[in-house]
Amino acid sequence: MRRLAKWLTNILLVLVVLVAIFAIILPTALSASLAIVYSSSMTPEMPAGSLALMEPVDTATIEVGDIIAFNPPWDEDVTVSHRVVEIVSTGFVTKGDAVEDSDPFIIPEENVIGRVSWHIPLVGYGLNEMRHFARMVWGFCLLVVLPAMVIFGSAIRDVNFMVSPGKRRARLRKKMAERLKKRSPRSWQLKRAR
Repeated sequence: MRRLAKWLTNILLVLVVLVAIFAIILPTALSASLAIVYSSSMTPEMPAGSLALMEPVDTATIEVGDIIAFNPPWDEDVTVSHRVVEIVSTGFVTKGDAVEDSDPFIIPEENVIGRVSWHIPLVGYGLNEMRHFARMVWGFCLLVVLPAMVIFGSAIRDVNFMVSPGKRRARLRKKMAERLKKRSPRSWQLKRAR
């Protein structure tokens, strides 16, 4: 039972560290931001539910075929990711891969957020659900409080074991006895006779 608990604790810690690296440290180090793709306009390149990494870009380096993230002129709160199909003097003409026609508007350079450098399919849905779950009381307890308590309890147990030499010796004796029992009965009797 202890081994199972230890394995589960280790797996949980690894997952927490990976999520922290992936969602917080990596975008910060790259000066980028993450976005969840909600529409299927870029299918099959970026299906709905993908998690996309948007890196800041100098608009002079954008080429035809690049996928850019931008705020459309009619709504500054929305972020759209489409492929550049033409570069004109006033900005960029974009189009979704799954759509026949180009977008009916030109994207000015100041509305460009960045270039989509990579994406991971379906991970965005998982992160979105986790974010909603974490905002609930039970979700916060399961995702934050419970792992913190497990880590804290494990640390206290380890410190107690390190501080108490009597417990350490008793555990070592118990492990040695278990090893000797696994050997042949004759070697166990010889060791015991000494």
